[in-house]
Amino acid sequence: MKKLFGLIILTILISGCLFRDPYKREFAGVTLNFRANLNEAEKIPLYPSEKTLRDVLLSDSIEEIGIAYIPNESENSFYLAASYELAYKLTIINKYYFQHPKPIVSIALNSTEEVFDLSSVERAMIILLGPSKTDATAVTIRSTVVFAEGKDFSEVNRTYTDLDLAVDKILLVLMKS
Repeated sequence: MKKLFGLIILTILISGCLFRDPYKREFAGVTLNFRANLNEAEKIPLYPSEKTLRDVLLSDSIEEIGIAYIPNESENSFYLAASYELAYKLTIINKYYFQHPKPIVSIALNSTEEVFDLSSVERAMIILLGPSKTDATAVTIRSTVVFAEGKDFSEVNRTYTDLDLAVDKILLVLMKS
């Protein structure tokens, strides 16, 4: 009888893990809703490593985080949605790790090269790149610049874009202990 009871409890626990809502995560006592399916976001490649991403965006020396994009009439609304998702959740993440949120600014650029002029030891930059600027869906870190790339903005058979997946990959990595 004890074995049966134990097996039932184990089954309930495993079921809870397997059927977790793929659009929600608990962090710092808050339930966060995400635009993309987080099971799919976990699969997005990140270069060179999760540690590098955490070192850049969670560094004590970072005083400000910039979210940059290159305006494009057909992509601007997607950049706005991704920027909001990043700013809102980065504020919660920074408050958790540093007890106060770091300022987050949005910056329109003329070219991807400009992002390196704006980044520094004190200012990390996240640049959002859509289909007009990339043919990949990935997260790549170079120096203090994080590239969030989404090659496809169509929402066929889903309610999110490839950029949403890349942005959520960044957030998931930062939420890991």
